[in-house]
Amino acid sequence: VMEQQPGPVNWAPWNQVPRKGQIRLYTWEALAHGAEVVSYFRWRQAPFAQEQMHAGLNLPNNQGLSQGGLEATQVGEELARIGTLPETQPASTAFVFDYTASWICRVQPQGQDFDYAELTYRWYEAARRLGLDIDFVRPGADLSAYKLVLVPSMPYVSVEAAAAFAATEAQILFGPRSGSKTRTHSIPENLPPGPLASLIPMRVREVASLRPGLSESVSGQAVGTVTRWRDHVEEQAPTSVDARFADGGPAVLRNGRRSYVAGWPDFTLLTALIEAMATRAHLATTPLPEGVRLRRRGDLTFAFNYGDRAWTAPVDPGRVLLGSATIAPSDVAIWR
Repeated sequence: VMEQQPGPVNWAPWNQVPRKGQIRLYTWEALAHGAEVVSYFRWRQAPFAQEQMHAGLNLPNNQGLSQGGLEATQVGEELARIGTLPETQPASTAFVFDYTASWICRVQPQGQDFDYAELTYRWYEAARRLGLDIDFVRPGADLSAYKLVLVPSMPYVSVEAAAAFAATEAQILFGPRSGSKTRTHSIPENLPPGPLASLIPMRVREVASLRPGLSESVSGQAVGTVTRWRDHVEEQAPTSVDARFADGGPAVLRNGRRSYVAGWPDFTLLTALIEAMATRAHLATTPLPEGVRLRRRGDLTFAFNYGDRAWTAPVDPGRVLLGSATIAPSDVAIWR
């Protein structure tokens, strides 16, 4: 991390002082995710020029440490006690992030609020709220190390990406618009999901963008609603339908290890889908309250509380190396 925030910054619309403990929390979370260096910007708050309102580890008069400086010092002392952190290993879940998908959805959104970045945020949030560790990977990357693969949307599926999806033994969940475009931004001759139809036999005949206030209910093995976007799908054997819209149209389709959700799922529906696929992948999940996150690094588990209430981790207090099993707001715990 090249420019870790040490306190209030000067470039945001409003520049709040981080809650006490947050600088330490930011630092430990970066380390938990594999950071080798956390470099704070800056060493001393400048008392002059255009960046004088940006905090540093030292006060502008250079007469003592700022709150961020005190917390950085605390992390250094804690690292010294814990010792060398284990090497990072591949996570259990791969999250395929696709810049081409972002471009396509901006060029042809079809719905004013179909925002690829926000869609990926929502999928990432749902997976992390289940306590899953995630690696971000590019389209076409080797997926053999993963048990669960999440693809929020991938309109253009390259030959390399299709091959990686076909080769993996992981459970895969595809989101709306996946396989809907060719390399030249055309509708595939076999209709969407294009090359993914060999993995999930189905056809998208029409699509609908749903204005704010409209939603479509989903029921079956997963329950919830779809907003913003809906694919009108024609199911084909041997693909089965795990959930349907109120009008009977397929909402969640599955063929073996591969599933497709035909719309922008709300948090309830998306959580249920990811949890079910994690179960099929033999991955344990830990439902977490809003603001609490887990991360594993080697044999260490890190817990972070960004929320406003204490949370008690499901762990034997005797295994806790840092903090306690009950984690206060803006606090960190580490256990083996």
